[in-house]
Amino acid sequence: MRFWTKIHLVLIATVSWAFASQAQLTAPGRVLTLLTQYSNTAKQDSIFVFYGDIGTLSARHTTGNSASFKWYRYNPLISNPALRFEQFAEETGVAQSNQLNLTEGGYRVVITDITDSTETFTCWLFTDNVTLNRIDIYNSCQFLELNPITTPSSYNIAYDRFVYHDLSRSNQPERNTFGQQYFANVTWQASESRIELPSSSALKLVIENPAPLYNSTYTVTIQNPFGRTLTLTTPEVAAIATKADNLIQVDENGVWNDFDANAEYEALLGLRLESKSLNCDSIYWRITTRKITPESIYDITVWRDSSLIAQRNEAFPDKKVMVPGFYKVYHYSVNTLSGCIDSVITDIKVDSSRISADAIPNVFSPNGDGKNDLFRFSDTDESIRSIRSFTIRIYSRSGKLVYTYSGNPRDWEGWDGRTSLGAEAAEGVYYYIIEARGWDDRRFARGPYKGFLHLFRGK
Repeated sequence: MRFWTKIHLVLIATVSWAFASQAQLTAPGRVLTLLTQYSNTAKQDSIFVFYGDIGTLSARHTTGNSASFKWYRYNPLISNPALRFEQFAEETGVAQSNQLNLTEGGYRVVITDITDSTETFTCWLFTDNVTLNRIDIYNSCQFLELNPITTPSSYNIAYDRFVYHDLSRSNQPERNTFGQQYFANVTWQASESRIELPSSSALKLVIENPAPLYNSTYTVTIQNPFGRTLTLTTPEVAAIATKADNLIQVDENGVWNDFDANAEYEALLGLRLESKSLNCDSIYWRITTRKITPESIYDITVWRDSSLIAQRNEAFPDKKVMVPGFYKVYHYSVNTLSGCIDSVITDIKVDSSRISADAIPNVFSPNGDGKNDLFRFSDTDESIRSIRSFTIRIYSRSGKLVYTYSGNPRDWEGWDGRTSLGAEAAEGVYYYIIEARGWDDRRFARGPYKGFLHLFRGK
């Protein structure tokens, strides 16, 4: 894929104060004139900026007289700083000398007119020929990396290009301020507004946590220190990452309420698991616990389910697996085309077993009219859902045991008002004691249930 660079040229005709309107060293065709920042002197030299590979310098003596011109170029490889300006051209008997096709670097011209008046001018020439060639794309499940490739490389620009030397110091150290600032003003834009881009203005763009979840093109814009704009747009980049997200609801007396991590829930716990995952085609659920076998140190999977997101995005685990204990609900989202997988884990605590207080009546009338003839739990599915087994004992006011039952509360048909010997119990007040065990096979933590029961036989 070929990437084309759009370059907008801004022509700025600025002349440094050092030469004013009588400047004798000029740069025809320049787009910008800057000043050096020598550290040990107030006098600064001009920096002439050209767009392209070469530039032009023109010199004349202040008097305008014919003169001889000796041109020098700065060579930083010479060990003695005093000898770094090397002569490369000479011209005599002319009022103006022009040097064409000059590459980036430092230049000096010494001008001696016919009156033997000598003037020396120094400048630095920058050639901004940077091109934005392409944007390398690295797309993974965890992040998307976009790396603009320039010529010269961004490293060379930062350290080797647009360099001048501080001539006010004896060792003439490099000053590469402009190269280091070349990529200081970089902006990125995504065509898909739902993609959140980092706030930093780095040349290399990395999008992570999460990686992009939507297809998009990406545009980089570089505003360089010389008033030039470089911009380039990628082709559409497919989102291959996926983001797992879910909504967990609990069944509370027949009403689905959002899961509260700080709440205590009763066994058997009814759950509704809804996937809110992004950029996936398949979802997978898993519930694990360590409470099935207390001696186990490993998580045990007690329930699992999977589906295509296009067909179904919700699941309902069997309530029977949600006995008292600590659970982890795993939700996985899968992008099968890319192979990317993401997961989210929710911790759920199911509290110790209990019997709802409203489930135990305090009056019944076993008179055969078909109304309230049995003493039994009300709303069995909900009121005793966390109870696995129980024992009930019913006593007369004198303390005599008249009825007992042990077993599964769902199998208990209730007390019909007859004693264990089959005789009808007399009308009056009775006392009951219920001892229950939950699905974790532990006794109810708060002790047995106790209460009074009124038996009426009249119609």
